[in-house]
Amino acid sequence: MVTTATDVDHIIPHKGDMRLFWDSSNWQPLCKRCHSTKTAAEDGGFGNRGGGGSIS
Repeated sequence: MVTTATDVDHIIPHKGDMRLFWDSSNWQPLCKRCHSTKTAAEDGGFGNRGGGGSIS
């Protein structure tokens, strides 16, 4: 299934590191569903903030 990208994802989670947050080489476009799935996996599951920042 092909979906339009709507979110900017951080390839390497920035976890509050503003240098990494603004590094455009660390960005990739993802659709909402893929971004949510990736973020949940990195943070330990939906609703579980496992050390990730509030913006991923």
